[in-house]
Amino acid sequence: MHFQCIARLVNSFWVIVIPIVDNAQSTESIIDLVDSIEKADILLPEFQRDFVWDVAKTYDLFDSLVRDVFIGAVIYGKPSFEITVREIDKRERKQHGKRRPSLKTFHISKKQMETKAQTKNFRIILDGQQRITSIVRAIKGVDEVWLIIRSSDDLRQNFGNNQFQELTLESLILEFSGQESPDHLSIKISDAWSIAKGEVIFDDEKRQFFQETEYGQALLSDATAFTTEFKKYLILAQKLQDLFKSQKLLSYYLIDASSEKFALFFERSNSRGIQLSFVDILSAKLYKGFNLRKEIEKFEDENKPVTLNPTIIVRAIAYLVSDGKNIVRSYILSKLSYQDFQQYWNDVTSLYKKALTWLHKNHFITSQAWIPYENMLIPLILLGLELKGHDFSQMTEAQARFVRFWYWASIIANRYSGSTNEVVIQDSNALRQIARIGRVSDKDYFKRLKPQVTSFEDIVGITKKQSAVYKGLLNLVGYDSKGLKDWKSTNYLDFNDNKLQDHHIFPVKYLQSILKEEDDLEAIDSVANRTLIPQITNIQIGKQSPSTYLSELRKQNPNLRESLENHKIPLEIANSDYDEFFQIFIEDRAKLLFELVKKNILDPKAEIEDEFAPEVNAVRQHQETGLVPIEESFINTKLSGFEFCNEIIEIPSRHWKDGMMRLLEILYIKHGYDFEHIALEIKGNIRSYFSKSVEDLRHATLVLPSNDLFVETNLSAQTIAKLCYTLLEQLNYSSDSLKFFPVTSNN
Repeated sequence: MHFQCIARLVNSFWVIVIPIVDNAQSTESIIDLVDSIEKADILLPEFQRDFVWDVAKTYDLFDSLVRDVFIGAVIYGKPSFEITVREIDKRERKQHGKRRPSLKTFHISKKQMETKAQTKNFRIILDGQQRITSIVRAIKGVDEVWLIIRSSDDLRQNFGNNQFQELTLESLILEFSGQESPDHLSIKISDAWSIAKGEVIFDDEKRQFFQETEYGQALLSDATAFTTEFKKYLILAQKLQDLFKSQKLLSYYLIDASSEKFALFFERSNSRGIQLSFVDILSAKLYKGFNLRKEIEKFEDENKPVTLNPTIIVRAIAYLVSDGKNIVRSYILSKLSYQDFQQYWNDVTSLYKKALTWLHKNHFITSQAWIPYENMLIPLILLGLELKGHDFSQMTEAQARFVRFWYWASIIANRYSGSTNEVVIQDSNALRQIARIGRVSDKDYFKRLKPQVTSFEDIVGITKKQSAVYKGLLNLVGYDSKGLKDWKSTNYLDFNDNKLQDHHIFPVKYLQSILKEEDDLEAIDSVANRTLIPQITNIQIGKQSPSTYLSELRKQNPNLRESLENHKIPLEIANSDYDEFFQIFIEDRAKLLFELVKKNILDPKAEIEDEFAPEVNAVRQHQETGLVPIEESFINTKLSGFEFCNEIIEIPSRHWKDGMMRLLEILYIKHGYDFEHIALEIKGNIRSYFSKSVEDLRHATLVLPSNDLFVETNLSAQTIAKLCYTLLEQLNYSSDSLKFFPVTSNN
């Protein structure tokens, strides 16, 4: 059967088009339903949530059944895979201080499932558990449910002299309740069921049911009235029996599908706010030898306040079992066994926590709730398995340097927004190779790390708070500052603080009151107008300008400027300099954030490629035709300064790019047109190093602000050195006229 699952929103409900055995909606009676449950031909999959309906919903349910109001179709499944199931909950409701027995569970193998499906019409409940359980509990008397009838006067007024037996059950009903009425004829649903099933045959037994009601007790002194009302009681029991037997009362669909299709159904069909995933299906499959749900609860109890995302763990285990080849849902549901989880669970969950701890201690994330991509934990977990003692502190400086770049570059490239299975495998392979052999063998790997932010204007346009780039930029501030500080004090924010908010630096209401242009209003939610701090609760911000509410905060925190600087916010904001100039502030803040992107992602990219992708480096060297060869290696170094023509130039930033720009400035001032002519002649096989057009270069920077000559700045330290020596040679300088002063990257 071709599988298709399409969800359509109709009147606020998700209507699901699903594959069914007979391609039509079927119906069954309550008697058929309960008989199947008692024979254990209908059971619940273990992954279903517990019965949670309060008894008031049961009253409404029976009222709908009597009034023929559609209660929604039940959906059954005929699994074609092994699964653990449990019985319908017929226990007493929870009472404080009283323990209830556990529900019985049964593991059914794939072979047993095939036999049951063929011979016993075996089914599991996929949707409709709350309704079915409510019906069964009322019928069995676990929940006391009474049908209360309208008074004789009320019936006479509305239906004239019609005989009681001629009226429909819907006409007779006053309400369903948890208590009988002393003033109205009432019948308990479980008593009506016993009569309908023939468990109570003789009139004397039925009379006893009626006599035990409060209404019947009140009539004992009036034999005539008692007899009249008892006859009505029997008629009422018969009408309920007809209801129980009605074949068209309950609608259902029957899905005959694989485990993956069951998972797809749950992920797409639930309309009641209870989202089930393929992990829930998997837990029922593993239950025989590994209680996944219990292990998740155990981990979270032992590692508070860390929240475990089981999908991350499951996919990491799938990677290990498949030897890095497959982590898709179909593989997980069909191939993973409880033995795999017994083997890998402890190591993988331990590294899950260690990865989060390492990310926080090294300021990659401010809190778990603000991690940009949870799926990036999978490659980190698999890297951890390669490290000595499964300890992230055992990474070498080179390994840590790659991981730092990989983490931020992947986020700013929005790498995990699409087909994450393939990305997770690629990144897991890359990080494991870094741990094992110190390089990445995939020559195309770095091409995939294409940044989505290449200018400060890009940052101004990032407004979606669910975007990983948005979250990444907010965390990058904390990374560069080595931790974010609170605004009400200069204390560093706590990783366990789940109340962090992306605070508007310029208040929304204030901006709405001063901005008129729609384009200006769009920047209100820009990430450049946001920062991560706990909610400010004791100051009424409202329509106040930034300088006004910040002055209030300064009363609590005299060192507020220190906190603002920590958050990469221009300090002038506290002095009212920006109050009327929101657009200028946004651009200034975006420029500060872009400097962080350049520092951590754009500038080191070429060096990282040189160091960790030798094949890429070889290609780049081939492209560098026209550059003079040099023997000295500057890979993995920073630049403290250089000596040119006996003059020592210091580079405070220690960036090779800044050193190159300083030398180019000197040469341009000295040689003018000759320098420009020579520079434009230096070309690689694929790209130029200098151009008059910014479009010709990947990362173009003006050599001097006053001219129109651009230079490529996305270069490694080695390439920068070669380019500088090449320029000097073309300008007839000797090779010893320039000397670089490199220092190692960790100095």
